[in-house]
Amino acid sequence: MNGGQVDIKRALISVSDKTGLDELAAKLHSRKVEIISSGGTGKFLQELGIPFTPVEKVTGNPEAFGGRMKTLSFQISSALLFRRGHAEDEKQAKNLNIQPIDLVVCNLYPFEETAKKSKDWAEIIENIDVGGPTMIRAAAKNYASVAVVTTPEQYGMVIRDINETGGAVRSETRQKMALEAFRHTARYDALIAARMEIEWKEEQRTLSIPATGGKELRYGENPHQKSWVHADPFQPGLAGAIPIQGKELSYNNLLDADAAWRSCGDIAALGVKGFPAAVSIIKHLSPCGMALGKTPLEALESAWAGDPVSSFGGILCFNREVGEDVAKFLSTRFVEVIVAPSYTEEAKKVFAAKPNLRLLALPTYSGTEKSLMVRSISGGWVVQQEDEGVDAEFKPATGRAFPSEKSDLARFGVMACKHLKSNAIGIFAADDKGYSMIGAGMGNPNRLVSMRQAVEKAHENGVKDLSDAVLVSDAFFPFPDNIGVAASAGIRYIVQPGGSVKDKDVIAACNDSDIAMTFTGRRHFRH
Repeated sequence: MNGGQVDIKRALISVSDKTGLDELAAKLHSRKVEIISSGGTGKFLQELGIPFTPVEKVTGNPEAFGGRMKTLSFQISSALLFRRGHAEDEKQAKNLNIQPIDLVVCNLYPFEETAKKSKDWAEIIENIDVGGPTMIRAAAKNYASVAVVTTPEQYGMVIRDINETGGAVRSETRQKMALEAFRHTARYDALIAARMEIEWKEEQRTLSIPATGGKELRYGENPHQKSWVHADPFQPGLAGAIPIQGKELSYNNLLDADAAWRSCGDIAALGVKGFPAAVSIIKHLSPCGMALGKTPLEALESAWAGDPVSSFGGILCFNREVGEDVAKFLSTRFVEVIVAPSYTEEAKKVFAAKPNLRLLALPTYSGTEKSLMVRSISGGWVVQQEDEGVDAEFKPATGRAFPSEKSDLARFGVMACKHLKSNAIGIFAADDKGYSMIGAGMGNPNRLVSMRQAVEKAHENGVKDLSDAVLVSDAFFPFPDNIGVAASAGIRYIVQPGGSVKDKDVIAACNDSDIAMTFTGRRHFRH
């Protein structure tokens, strides 16, 4: 049921954004369409010299309660909702003296803009539109007989139809605009709920993620895929970041930059004394270099040394301002994106020689955002809280005690390892310059493979003696064979969650090899 063409004889116009309204209103007036309006829109029409019927003349009631009551009425809603061509509805409309409204032009109070810029909660509440969504939904429900316009971008379609049909709006136009109307009100309500959740510190978050309609990216994971990014209007972050220089960010750039931002912020949050600078280097969503240092340059040098080959073309994140020394270090190395709180003018001049390099200025990730992680699956989505925070428990499990002087290195290792793709094994070391990941194995269905890769990577990086390093596993060891590989490599310190039915066998294997092992009691899978 689409109703064919609908001749526009009466229109109700009530808009906050008056962009382009002069042209549409003039067109309606030229077609002798009766325009019903109220408040600011009525004043706008009056200044244009376009006559209109005040809405209170239709409703029989004045505006009240500071403008909270205007269009909400039996008369307006009935004029939009009654079914044209339906005998009983037509009879009731006639008996009730309800005149049909054929076109609704309505965009809503600027809740999003107000909620982003204002700290006055009363002002934010006053910008929750009630009458507008009611009219929009009523008109959209009855799209077979009523046209509903919700954005100035749609004015052109309506004017085109009126010009080409002699005063009507086509059924396909009404259908398209009705769908957009419901999308419009759905997003509006979701924004209100999301802002209230922030104000009232609710853990549950309302998400409204249309498949399209955000900022279109160059392409998706591969060039033949389309992709978009949607920015949360109330929690600014990477999604809304604009590069200081460089090409536009791609789908893969955004994912990797987010992983770099989160992992760098996590290790920085450890607050290790003497090593305030943190650096994370990401490739394909996994860290290939992570380090804490005295300065950003020292942290970068250590992180880069963790896997110089994989760092090529990587995404870097710093928790401190990037200076000229860092820029010069990277001037002979290829990286895609750099994220940092700020950049010195000298650093920007050096980076300017690489016009494709993206520079993003973003405050350090704090780990307190309580953000939700959303992934699509067939038929729906899975949603979870981010794996935030530091492990609180380090419980000795073996005869050989885990030395207290390695506790900060163990904490750094756990925090870094949780950002590796499972199954994940990381090897971490400390020196006078700070803490760094010297080897890692990740993304393997077999933990033994990850174990061997981590050891091989450490050796490849020139670290042959691993007796002073700490090995961290993101989940428990299911069998003691992992301990055999570690022992053969000279590992003497292991951190893992524990919790396997084979824990006793794993502990025994550690005792046999004189390895100190501690349990954290918390797993950190990352798929």
